[in-house]
Amino acid sequence: MAQVRELRHACSPLVAAKLPLVRPFCARQNRGVMLALVDALNADHLQFNDSASCKRWIESLPLTDVESSQHALTRQISLVRQAVLAPLELLRVLEALREPAVYVQQELARKYAGKPQPLDATEAAWWTRALRLWQEFIAAYAVCLDAHARGDSSVRNHGALIVMRCLRYTSSAMFEHYRAYRHAPGELWKQLHQYYAFAEQSGFARTMVIDAFSRQEADSSCATAYRQALLVQLANPFALSGRQLETLARWSAGWAGLVSLTSKPLPPSAIPALAVDLTANSGPVLAAGLPPRASLRYLDLEPLGRTLRQVIALLNQGQTPAQLGLGADARQPGCGKLLMLLYIQWCRAGTGRGDQRAAAAENAQVCLGMRAAHSFIGKSDDRVPASGESAAVDSWQLVNQSSSGFMCMVREPGVETRISHHQLVCVHRGSGNSSCLGLVLWLRVTDSNEVQIGVRLFPGSARAVAARPAAVNAASAANGYERGLLLSGQPAPATPATLILPAGWYQPERRIELHGDRKQIATLGELLEKGSDFERCTFTLGL
Repeated sequence: MAQVRELRHACSPLVAAKLPLVRPFCARQNRGVMLALVDALNADHLQFNDSASCKRWIESLPLTDVESSQHALTRQISLVRQAVLAPLELLRVLEALREPAVYVQQELARKYAGKPQPLDATEAAWWTRALRLWQEFIAAYAVCLDAHARGDSSVRNHGALIVMRCLRYTSSAMFEHYRAYRHAPGELWKQLHQYYAFAEQSGFARTMVIDAFSRQEADSSCATAYRQALLVQLANPFALSGRQLETLARWSAGWAGLVSLTSKPLPPSAIPALAVDLTANSGPVLAAGLPPRASLRYLDLEPLGRTLRQVIALLNQGQTPAQLGLGADARQPGCGKLLMLLYIQWCRAGTGRGDQRAAAAENAQVCLGMRAAHSFIGKSDDRVPASGESAAVDSWQLVNQSSSGFMCMVREPGVETRISHHQLVCVHRGSGNSSCLGLVLWLRVTDSNEVQIGVRLFPGSARAVAARPAAVNAASAANGYERGLLLSGQPAPATPATLILPAGWYQPERRIELHGDRKQIATLGELLEKGSDFERCTFTLGL
């Protein structure tokens, strides 16, 4: 009972965070009619008093106008949790509101998920609105949980459902942070652990919950919802693109059932032992060296590891992602690469990195994207026009590094350049005379809006060239030039020379005319990297 009150109290500061909301209809036709509709939907009084009238109100929502519907849902959820409704009726109302809320949240996320960082003011406002809706849902279900803990007979048999919803929406709020490349706050982690601990103490953590109100989703359990949240965090979401994050959410929901939690340490295994502390304000950590205590839960990932190895093997044998149940939209080779990345993160505890970090406290000049890198390294001639982007060179600090890249770089305060996941990056260290090229491997924004990135470097020294598709007739000979970058080959380890071209240029066997110190014709070979704004491939030179 006291624990439930603590959970409700923990929700309060989260719900209190607000940003001004801007109604989106001002530039539309029939402005007065639409504004009147929005005012009615977003009124400061509750629009329904039971689940039946709530369903009628939902039918009036203009779901095609995501922003106004999301605003209306947030306001009504806030009001209904403060209304004097019987606990069971409140639960029924919340269950009715779930489907439209999930829809508008998913649509709203398109406006900021996976976007360059830091978010601009409009994107940040949308992100804050999405967080607030999840927080209102958590607080509303906490009211039902409070009634359950007090012994209210109407919700006595719905404890597992209520706690599972609290876990789901807490993990949804955490996922919104990952969509914006931010750490989930400690208070959300503490809240998640407390809900799961309550489910364990109540004896229904592993009880399969039947969706008694709508039967529109597969049965699940509190333990499954909790384990999914742990898997998402363990996947290192900062290293995933926006599309990969959405795939992770879908796959982790299906695979969470392959993970189990135990209060006793696991026997030695090839999978590094992980544990989570139900009293902590953070996620799972390596279990080695942790003193035993009652609040620790150890993650058994062996069944998940076996499944991932089997799926990866079948993909390599030629089966399609759709045949393996990975989704109709999953494509190779990206699907296999994501699976391998997840396997390393989940079943090797992120130990797939083959080199060690070393401290590297020094300043560096950094530019992002093909245009800026091309200009910084040095244009080959005047065939490629100059651009405003070419001057974007920022000051960063190298925190640590390895032989394959800079594991953490921190941008100096006051820099406004936005950074994309898997973007081309050019780094010029103060201690050297040459520039290195690589890609943004992971991206994170701190609570103080400090941007941090990890960079994987490409082998070879770079030089700038002008590039265009090789002429096949008089008409194609008039094509303009674009920027390109040549990376030299390396003798040890043996690494071929590679060519970096704008995104969308790569085609196997395509012939590209290059101008550096002289004209050359390159025939494209294997695609090695596909970044957000470039493609890197091998090539051969000929006439």
